[in-house]
Formats: sequence, structure tokens, C-alpha cells
Amino acid sequence: MTVDVIIPFHGQLDTLKRCLDSVHAAKCKTPYKLVVVDDGSTDPDVTRYLRELAASGRATVVLQPVRQGFAAAVNRGFDLHRDRDVVLLHADAEVANDWLDRLAAHAAARDVGIVATFTNNVGAAAYPLARSANPLPAGHTLASLDALFARANAGLSTTLAFVDGPCLYVRRDCLRTVGAFDANPLGGDYGVEVDFCLRAGSAGFRHLLAGDVFIAHEGHAAFGARDADGLAARADAALAKLYPGYQQQRKEIVERDLGRSYARRVDLLRLATSGKRLIVFVSHPWGGGIRRYMNDLASLTEDRCEVLFLEPAAGDTVKLSWQKPGEAFALYFALPGDLALLAETLRTLGVERLHFHHIHLQPRSILELPDVVGVPYDYTLHDYHPICPQYHLVAEDGRYCGEPDAAGCAACLARRPGQWGLDITTWRAGFARLLRGAQRVIAPSQDVATRMHRYVPGLAIEVWPHPEGPAAPLPRAVRVGILGNLSPEKGLHVVAACARDARERSLPLAFRVLGSTTEPIVQAPDAPLTIYGQYVDSELPQLIGAEKPDVLLFAAQVPETYAYTLSVALQSGLPIVASALGAFPERLAGNPRGTTVPWNAPPAKWNEALLAAAGASLRGAGGIAAALSKVAG
Repeated sequence: MTVDVIIPFHGQLDTLKRCLDSVHAAKCKTPYKLVVVDDGSTDPDVTRYLRELAASGRATVVLQPVRQGFAAAVNRGFDLHRDRDVVLLHADAEVANDWLDRLAAHAAARDVGIVATFTNNVGAAAYPLARSANPLPAGHTLASLDALFARANAGLSTTLAFVDGPCLYVRRDCLRTVGAFDANPLGGDYGVEVDFCLRAGSAGFRHLLAGDVFIAHEGHAAFGARDADGLAARADAALAKLYPGYQQQRKEIVERDLGRSYARRVDLLRLATSGKRLIVFVSHPWGGGIRRYMNDLASLTEDRCEVLFLEPAAGDTVKLSWQKPGEAFALYFALPGDLALLAETLRTLGVERLHFHHIHLQPRSILELPDVVGVPYDYTLHDYHPICPQYHLVAEDGRYCGEPDAAGCAACLARRPGQWGLDITTWRAGFARLLRGAQRVIAPSQDVATRMHRYVPGLAIEVWPHPEGPAAPLPRAVRVGILGNLSPEKGLHVVAACARDARERSLPLAFRVLGSTTEPIVQAPDAPLTIYGQYVDSELPQLIGAEKPDVLLFAAQVPETYAYTLSVALQSGLPIVASALGAFPERLAGNPRGTTVPWNAPPAKWNEALLAAAGASLRGAGGIAAALSKVAG
């Protein structure tokens, strides 16, 4: 039976052309007719194209003279041939391969209402990340990814209470029973597919997510909506009023995530057919230096390797995951019961090598993994865990333990039991066996290798410093010193405003109060400002020397009569920026390194003066020179 492929359309001609081209290029045995329903487009180029499209016979074109909305356009298509099943395809979607044949196969059962597909953006099931707008995975086209879905999930589907998305196969029996899409109760077109599904569900129809079809989708263009989130929220609220069970059904769909198993099968197939070498890093689940090291290795080898992480999850459960940005792949295994299944999974994927980094929080059976999988492995010594259950050769007082004999280590473990509750002899014997079986044991320094040799004599250890890129230059900021206890009359609020302006405009300024403040002030990390605290007056010159400010700021808001701190500032020879008020202009007169600013100047003016005053000494610093140009410009 012929199927009508209905494409509601308004305005975006380039997306429509791509959609039509993809339908015509697909190799489907199911007979179909293309129906483009134009919803009141006014662009002459669109009108011309649709006229040519209709004349060519490549599609039937239905024109709505004025825009009536998505639901109305769809219903015009539904009514065109009332004996046919229909596929509702958004104009910003693209299809590939034998997509329609697979959808029609899922719709063969009489009690099926609608069949939805996987897509990358907006729909019942998004991939790779659920409920996200995804680009196509690197290295894949729509055709190659759809082929993986067809291969990984051939003939598989799951029932959902309702579906939506850029491609929906709707059986005619369901349309006859339920009627057309209805936007009126929802106050708009958003959610009309869900409303239809819920009405059809009440009539005994079930709706499917096809696990073996993937459709590419740009997102939201079919509705012509800019405020997609707002419209979706309004539709959600309307559906909740119309259908008392809707919210619970929606919650169950999200929590059960029935499409996840299909997505994971595709992940596995993508990894197995990637053409890259697969490596598994075994470690703890935390960040820090080990995670940085693993990330660096993964980055350095990304052109020829895919790296999976095997980390503890909870209890004796471990998580195998693909940590690549934009990927959601994760499988969980309870050890030791699932050890054989984990090993089989790794072999099926074609994992070539394991790389141990740490065993913290891992179940003890993780030490058996290399033997069970049967692949070579490396072991990087990030600390001393193979010889010390405390990991760092640390005593109870937090200091180096001195590496006592076995009796001393046993006494330590009696007070502070290690992971897995093993005695020191069993602990070290297990790791010695694991290390001796490694193809490579890697230490980041000779000291680590030397210490390990005391416990595992003759062990071949390769000393490789951790990979590090060239050091990034540290950002250079003008250090602004403020001397003495800072109160509002001494310029507290001016300094706070200058720090805030510096942060908002990303100016290279860092403020340091060499004293205390009479009231709270925003400090780092929320503002580029820190406070030294109280000091002894006689030590102020030494404090300035230690702090090394580039410029000193006196932002008094009342007329100062003298200011001893200004005397110290003058003796330092540093540039000075001060209020043009009270004794300051008089005492700075004739000083080439002194600058005065109107006491009530805005913070931007103060900061401009500070950068300019420091610029004479720091003109060579590129970042500061650029900031000076920015402020001056």
C-alpha cells in the first residue's frame, strides 16, 4: 500500500530542498508519494520553487493561502488520501537508506498508532545524548549512522505512552478512529502529536519507538518558533490539565529511558567499527592529577585510539564509559559476578590494551581483569598504592612514614585498615604479581622507580615524565596597592567599584588592600581584590617591598590633611594615583610619577588612570599594553 510522506512547510526553502533530496535519494521498496503542504509562504522564491516542484511530478504541493499553523497544515495532508497511512516528516529533517521500509515494518501490527524514530535533535529519543540537541558524531554521516541503528537494533522497538519528533509514521486506522491533530486545546501547535497519542491510547492504540531508524533533524523549523522552550512549557501545562495521568506518564518515560538500550547498542557498534585502537583506562572516579594524566593521554592519541574509562560506581559496581565530549555511553557491571560479562564485552569491542592507573574504590576482583580479558596491559604508578594500602607512604600524623618493616606496616594497618581489609603481605603479593605481568610499568620519576624496586626487585620500570604541553604564560595584571585601613571616607567604596569595573570589563587589574577594612567588601574570587589585614606601621616599607605593587592608590573621598601613608608611598618611588582633593594635589605637585583624579570620578576613570600610571614601568607586557589601548580607545 502506498504511503503519503507529508512535509508541512513554511518559509525555509533550503531546509525543504535538503529534506526532499534525502527522501528521493533513499532506497526504499515501500511505495510512497511526497506531499508538501505550504503554510502560507510569501517569499517569491518559495512560490516559484513550489510551482516547479509540482510541475515536475516529484511531489504533490498543497497550498494554504494564509498561514494557519503546523497542525492545520498536517491535517490538510492527512485529508488528501484517506485510505493511506502517512508519514509526518518535518521540513528540516533528512532521511537515509531504506528508512521507510523499516518504519512500515514496525507499523504492520493493527494496534499500532504511531511509530517514532531516533534523531539527533528534538524528539522521543535523541542520540548520542538523550534530550539534547546533538551534532552528528564526528566521522559519521546521516547514512552511516542510520545504517548502524539498522544493524544494531534490527526489528526492535519499544512501546511508549506518547511520542513526538521530526518523523512519525501514523497508521490510517488510528487516524480514522481518533481524528485530526487539534491545536485548540493546547493554545498552539506545540504538543499536538502528544495530544493525538494520548487520545489514541485511550482508544486502544499503542505507540512505538523504532530502535532501528535514525533521522537527522535541525530542530524547531517546522513550527517557525523562536521561543521553543516557552511554547513547549505552555503545551506541557495544557496537556497536564487535559490528561490527569500525563505528568506521571512523562516522568516514567524519562526515568525508564526505554530507548537507552538501543542507543547503547549503537555506541558499542560505533566503537567496534571505529577503525581506531581501543584502550581501557582503569582508575578511581575522582579528578586531580590522575584524571588530568588520563585526559592528556587520551588527547595525545585521539587520532588513532579511542579510550574508555573503567571506574568504580557504587559498592562493587564498576562503570565502563566513553568520556569523549558529546557521548553518553556507559555500562555497569557488578563484580565479581559480572567479571566474565565485562571481559566478553571488552573482547567484543576489540579492546587491545588495558592501562591501570589506580584501584581506589575498585572491587578486589579488578586485579583479575587482565587474565580474564586476555590482553596486554600497562601500569602507571601515580603513587605507592602497590606497596602501601595508605597509598602515599604516610603516617597517622600526615608525614612520611619512613617505610618501616612489614611489622611496622602491619601495626599501621591494624590502626588504619586499608582497602579490601588485606594484610600487608597479601596486599603486596597481589600487586607484585599484577606489576610483573604488565607489558610496561611506568613511573613519572626515578624516585618512584627506586622505591618500588625495594619491594618488587628486578621489576622493569620505564621512567616517563607525565606529558605536558608548553607552559602557558601567566597573565600579567597591574597590582594596585591601597595603604592603610580602608573606610568609606578613605575610598572603600571607590576601590570596590574599581574592582567590580575591572572584572566586568576584564581589565588586567588586581587590587590589594595593605591593611584592613571597616566594613565587608567583595573579594576574590568574586572580584579582583584581596585584603592583607593589620600590620605594624614601622613595617609598612618592608610590606610594600614584599607585595611588589605596580601602582599605589589613594581614593580618599574627604579632604586629607596630610596622610603619613602617602609619605611612605613617595619614599617607595612607585607610581601614585590619588584624589584631587585635600593635601594630595599639593604633596604630589611636581612628582612625575604622581597622578590625581577627580575625587568623584567614575570607576572607569580611576582604572584608566591606574593602567596609565603603571604603563610607564610595564609597557612591555603585552596583555597590559593591550588593556591600555582598550581603555584609551
